[in-house]
Amino acid sequence: MTKRIGFLSVVGIFALAIFRAGAQDIHHSQFYTAPLLYNPSTTGLFKGDQRLNLNFRKQWFTNNAGNFLTLAGSFEYKIYPKKWTQKGIWNAGLQFAYDQAGDSKLGLAQLGLAVSYAYPVNTHNLVSAGVMAALAHRRFKPDELTWDAQWNGNVFDPSLPSGELFEKNTNLFPDLSAGFTYRWQKSNRTRIDLGVAAFHLNQPNQQFFDQSLSIRLPVRLSFQALPSIQIAESFDLMAHGLYQRQLSFEELLFGAYLRIYLNRQRGKELDLYLGCSLRNGDAIIPKLGVRFKEWYGGVSYDITNSPFEQAVDGRGGPEFSLTHVFAKSRPLIQLKSCPVF
Repeated sequence: MTKRIGFLSVVGIFALAIFRAGAQDIHHSQFYTAPLLYNPSTTGLFKGDQRLNLNFRKQWFTNNAGNFLTLAGSFEYKIYPKKWTQKGIWNAGLQFAYDQAGDSKLGLAQLGLAVSYAYPVNTHNLVSAGVMAALAHRRFKPDELTWDAQWNGNVFDPSLPSGELFEKNTNLFPDLSAGFTYRWQKSNRTRIDLGVAAFHLNQPNQQFFDQSLSIRLPVRLSFQALPSIQIAESFDLMAHGLYQRQLSFEELLFGAYLRIYLNRQRGKELDLYLGCSLRNGDAIIPKLGVRFKEWYGGVSYDITNSPFEQAVDGRGGPEFSLTHVFAKSRPLIQLKSCPVF
């Protein structure tokens, strides 16, 4: 019982810290499979016509840590110009995300529309700028929380009145973001993407209670680097780096994996991805992925190596991703577009 009370106290203090800072944003270990959540200018930056991404993350795979899970999905669509003499391409994307955290089930549901414009400067360089407008809904449920007034001297008695009055437990707000990406590409297998994005540009109000107060969601800055290098006929080295900052809070995630081409026959393409990432001061993250034709599936597992591992019994949490790219056949005249696309 003492252990449980202590843990709830830690969770409560952590939740209060989140409220004072504004809120905590969604994050993924496989951030490159949820690109719109980290940079709206990546909308449409893939080989194909449409792309579907799905992500599921279970934070801290243990009952002691409460319910922490994240769902995300996006669909992107390239808007090809009527005249192929035009170099740039408009892209549109729809992003959905849902996050639930802790015993209060603090939840965030978000639906956003992203638009980007990608312009190939020449055969090896491309720039893309994008914006996203989203509508977000945040809420919490106090039903499973316990309070000082419910302590009868020996145990918590949930039948006792809590003495708490919640006039409002939901908040609906708009959320705006923008980003920029630069791509240098030598070939289909050797390139580097560098991106920067800013989220919560309108700094929406996160207040649940006293409406005379204003608790603004601070701007989150996100920087990404995604290099890919062909090192042999059947091997590519693919790295990824992410740095994010929101007020004084920081996240640094970096890693690499080897892409192994098991079958390169057209219509039977099969690749294997093996690698590992590190979230600085938090977790070691082994990763495994498989690509079969237009499908990609990935799985990773956060192995917590921070002091918080005591609260989660030394466990981390799994994350799964699924991507499908839709590609249409086109006349030869339409296949002469810039190779960086």
